[in-house]
Amino acid sequence: MKNLLFVPLLLLTAILNAQTKRKPVKTVAENKPIASSVLKATAVIKGNVKNFTDKYWEMAITGDLTNYSITIPVDKDGNFNKTISIDGETEDLYLYLNNDAITICAQKNDTLIVNWDSKDFKNTFKVSSPKPRINERLQTMMAVYNLCRKEMMDLSESLYSDKATDSAKFEKINKLYNKEMMVAGVNPDYPESEKLITDVYYKYVGLLNAHRLLLKYDLHVTDTNTIGKRLNLQFPPGAYHMESEFAYKNSSEYKNFLFNYIRFNKGLNATRIEGSDWGNKMAPFAPAWDEYYLGMANFRLIELRDWFVTKAIEMDFGSYAFEDAESIYKDFITKVKTPRYADSLKQFYAAIQQLKPGNPAPEFSLKNDKGEMVSLKSLRGKVVYIDFWGVGCGPCIYEIKNTTAALHERYKDKNVVFLNICVDSDEKTWKSNLTSLNVSGVNLIAEGWSRNPVCQKYNVTGIPHYVTIGTDGKIVNNNSARPSFGDTLTDELDKALK
Repeated sequence: MKNLLFVPLLLLTAILNAQTKRKPVKTVAENKPIASSVLKATAVIKGNVKNFTDKYWEMAITGDLTNYSITIPVDKDGNFNKTISIDGETEDLYLYLNNDAITICAQKNDTLIVNWDSKDFKNTFKVSSPKPRINERLQTMMAVYNLCRKEMMDLSESLYSDKATDSAKFEKINKLYNKEMMVAGVNPDYPESEKLITDVYYKYVGLLNAHRLLLKYDLHVTDTNTIGKRLNLQFPPGAYHMESEFAYKNSSEYKNFLFNYIRFNKGLNATRIEGSDWGNKMAPFAPAWDEYYLGMANFRLIELRDWFVTKAIEMDFGSYAFEDAESIYKDFITKVKTPRYADSLKQFYAAIQQLKPGNPAPEFSLKNDKGEMVSLKSLRGKVVYIDFWGVGCGPCIYEIKNTTAALHERYKDKNVVFLNICVDSDEKTWKSNLTSLNVSGVNLIAEGWSRNPVCQKYNVTGIPHYVTIGTDGKIVNNNSARPSFGDTLTDELDKALK
């Protein structure tokens, strides 16, 4: 389940290197600043676990710009007590327990109490808060989890595998939407419930959007009682087009939907950009620039705009040509008005400079499948093509099964080393998959993914992720093409060999 938190929509975003520079353009938007910036806050998560054999358990926080995982140390008596930072007014927490990701949420100054027995997790897991309204919201979230989690997972899988008509798919989605919304909206007069129903709505419009059903169908609650009518009034057809300060500050589902919808659907409303040359004089494939212009054009709320563009720029450095991402950063840093996003961008840009093409590649040493340490320095004099992959990553496995063998064969007598670095697995599972997948090349493991220093140095926030390093040990491309991209990659490797 952890993979789902960090792997972006790589199948939807072709990672090519569009080097075309673009000049900034004016955007049409009525920018109204949100009253105040969201300040960094903290919450406490504490409790006890019985029959626990590890020293810690893990959780993730849906940070403002990216999800990040933390460890919760457990003492010899099973007690734990951890103060966590949260970015917004409310942040979702994913508890990695019982081979699942259990979703709860925390507000600033919250204290969350979590208890369970590892030998009987299902019947003993409890989460609570000493604050009555907060506690009631937590119990509602657990009710949603217990009633709808498995059904949602089964539905998501079936939507990709079955050949049902669009209308049949929508009926399945809307049916589960009704079930979850009616549980989440049981106390519509409580401010604490507002977050829950907002989450449900944007989770399901996101599901419709992922299956290209959003423009054809509208979610609606079929129950005609008072609560059902109120929910339909609050989320009428096309409600997802509205900007919401509340949702931005409290719902990760809203931000997830908004970020993907604008990037792939070209805007919330009838967005236009002044100047007839936009899209005419530019390269046909320059997604980083497209997303920047869309972000600048779409939002009336300044802080929401700054969040979107900041997140897009940080993603650009991990997905597109460094030159494009850098040019966009330099333009936006003069326009950003929200101090915390300006600060975040400046810090990020300072750190990402080490991956700029032409700079020395960050050194590292990792264990190979024979238990030996392999350093990048030991490969100096060779072109190094790094594949950061994971055993739970579908696109990674596709490349390994269908394209890497031919690529390796093409360069078998040339001065190229193929490094495969697994990031999402323990050593035993990794080795088992190396055998079953017949992974060729030099196989290394970087356990812990986002916590691993090598992944941090190379900005590996999503997989598969590829990097090319030249014979001189310098970065050729920090976002190289996949093996399946054919000439785009081989031209780069051939050039690096010269």
